[in-house]
Amino acid sequence: MESNPGYNTPQQVEAAFYRAFEAGDLAAMMQVWDAAADICCIHPMGKALTGPAQVSEGWASIFSSGQSLEFTLESLHWRVEGDLAVSVLYEHIRVRGETRPRPPMLATNVYRRRPDGWRMWLHHASPAVVAVTDDPAVAGHLH
Repeated sequence: MESNPGYNTPQQVEAAFYRAFEAGDLAAMMQVWDAAADICCIHPMGKALTGPAQVSEGWASIFSSGQSLEFTLESLHWRVEGDLAVSVLYEHIRVRGETRPRPPMLATNVYRRRPDGWRMWLHHASPAVVAVTDDPAVAGHLH
């Protein structure tokens, strides 16, 4: 695995993460990740992948599909506290060749500062909850 190219901010890591995702570039994807054993990646409806080997295998499996993706990101929350940063966002994904966009994913990305720069520590994506009604008396209630 190549060394981190030296991201100065968590925002730079996030931009590199989504560039690698769109490109289907496993080497570039793994450059954004910390090499520590406690990294974690949870793909939509998937299990928690921990450590560099499992995270790399998970991305290799996704990239092997050959689908070409385009992301439009909608930031909901950014927080930087010391050596940790959290980004919560909607991933609006379009598969090139399809006429309709896919339903959005809700993602949480956590970054930590290491001696050689910022790296991704956790990526967790899941289908975004879509309200089935615009009635505020009903929307947001479980029962």
